Amino acid sequence: MVRNSAGASKPTFHAPMRLDWTDEKLQSLSQEQLLNLLENLDHQRAIGRVPEGAAAMVDQRISSLLTSRNSAKRRKQVAQALTPDVTARDPA
Repeated sequence: MVRNSAGASKPTFHAPMRLDWTDEKLQSLSQEQLLNLLENLDHQRAIGRVPEGAAAMVDQRISSLLTSRNSAKRRKQVAQALTPDVTARDPA
């Protein structure tokens, strides 16, 4: 019996290096999935994994696919995300 000296391999997460979201892929997603994708994109942008320019372009493409109701929900999420930053910088 041969024994593996390296031990059991564990799966490793590799962050995507590119944003491969074609219009066809985006159009196939539900409204909820689009909102989740935008939320994840914001997080990836905040931690520096996605360049600001690329994120803005994808954000615009995704936002154009949202219904007016979900678009309003998205604007509210963005406003709420910005509010803690403003109060943290301006304690008065």
